[in-house]
Amino acid sequence: MAMTDDFRKEMDQLKKEFSDIGSLVSSVKELANKQGGRVVDMAEDTGESVEKYIKERPLTSALVIFGSGVLAGVLLSNSTKR
Repeated sequence: MAMTDDFRKEMDQLKKEFSDIGSLVSSVKELANKQGGRVVDMAEDTGESVEKYIKERPLTSALVIFGSGVLAGVLLSNSTKR
């Protein structure tokens, strides 16, 4: 009888602990969904501001892109020669 009671107590404790873990996972999932929504909003805002900047200053934007490409090319070509 004592083993049955001990087993039952351990099973009840495990059920409680798994319930606690389930609520924790649920809370983390909810928080991750909220943060994901914020990240999407920030990315959309950033994309819109970049698009606006490019439309307002097309020549400057093209020169920045060209310069970035040249810099990347120089850095990559130096790293392959070593």
